[in-house]
Amino acid sequence: MLGDAARRLQAILTELRRLPAVLGATIARRDGILIAHALPKTMDPKKIAAMAAAIVGTSEMAVVEMGLGTFNSSIVDTHIGKMIATGAGEEAILVTMVRSEANMGLLLLSVDRAVQSISDVLKAAEVPA
Repeated sequence: MLGDAARRLQAILTELRRLPAVLGATIARRDGILIAHALPKTMDPKKIAAMAAAIVGTSEMAVVEMGLGTFNSSIVDTHIGKMIATGAGEEAILVTMVRSEANMGLLLLSVDRAVQSISDVLKAAEVPA
């Protein structure tokens, strides 16, 4: 079952990576451990997973402190592109790197679909993500 879950997660990332605006995507545990990735060779998936988990953790604490409800996602915006870190179930996050000219509305719809699929796969596999 674990092998099937890994294949399904990789398929989700591959599908997301097919979008022209997407540079790469990673699934990580909230503690920063890499689960799966579809990244260019120039990106270190373990470092991205760890840094994104730190950003999400800090964002979650800020949301609670400000009384803004529950965390959905963090977007780091640069002149080259954006990194979107989105909660994907109880213990995982999806990190998506996109081009700066990306249509964010359409992209966020695709990210939301991917997040739901990731959450479903991890729940069904009962992976301690």
